[in-house]
Amino acid sequence: MSVDIQHILSNVQTGLQDQAEKVKEATKNRDNSAQNIAKLEAQLSETKVVMDELEHVPEGRNIYKLLGPCLVLQDKEIAMQTIKNRHSHMTSELKKTEENTKKFSEQIIKEQAALNDLAEKAEQIRRAITQQT
Repeated sequence: MSVDIQHILSNVQTGLQDQAEKVKEATKNRDNSAQNIAKLEAQLSETKVVMDELEHVPEGRNIYKLLGPCLVLQDKEIAMQTIKNRHSHMTSELKKTEENTKKFSEQIIKEQAALNDLAEKAEQIRRAITQQT
């Protein structure tokens, strides 16, 4: 085989490897994002439980917040507002993370299509080279 043909095949192989790496990276990003969704959903669920519990606490009862190793007395209204803010923040983060996961999934499809196209072109080049030799 001539040096030019070897160079062409080497470039094709490098292109395929680079594209496969892009697919792998997009998949890794999507998987990380999906893990973050699971964590956020668990935290959101816990926050909803706390909110429900706080709503059922009768007026005049003591509410404590764990702050490091200490329990600190906290006003019910402040506790409710803190939990509502946390719930709102987590809901917002969950939406953003779901959007990112969708974008990563779309990117995987795009990169995989590009990889398939490159693989098809590489096969055509190999056939053309084989027919010439």
